[in-house]
Amino acid sequence: MKAIDIRWRDLDAYAHVNQAVYLTYGEEVLDAWFIERVGRWDYVARRTTIEYRSELTLEDGRAIGTVELVGLGTTSLTTKTTLAAPDGRVAAEIENVVVVIDGKGGGARPITAEERAALSA
Repeated sequence: MKAIDIRWRDLDAYAHVNQAVYLTYGEEVLDAWFIERVGRWDYVARRTTIEYRSELTLEDGRAIGTVELVGLGTTSLTTKTTLAAPDGRVAAEIENVVVVIDGKGGGARPITAEERAALSA
């Protein structure tokens, strides 16, 4: 779980968190989840889908994010990130497919057995 403070600059003209900011929040939550499990990790997004459930506003104070592993392939994985208000109201569900890369500008690399175990824990 990761809490992200909602900032005034995150809001749109309707005084709720702009839809593009939900993606930024989701990236922060996903990065924290990877660091917790496998350390700093090099990856790129293959696909991202967002289901908006309810608005977040400045009055909510924070977005609370959680991640769960949905699927694990050879070089990619699928996760579901849930963003919620502190009262538990779900604001968005984000599905990410990410590809692990070698970090040196090259292509995809296989997910190691150790990484698989850590991600599945």
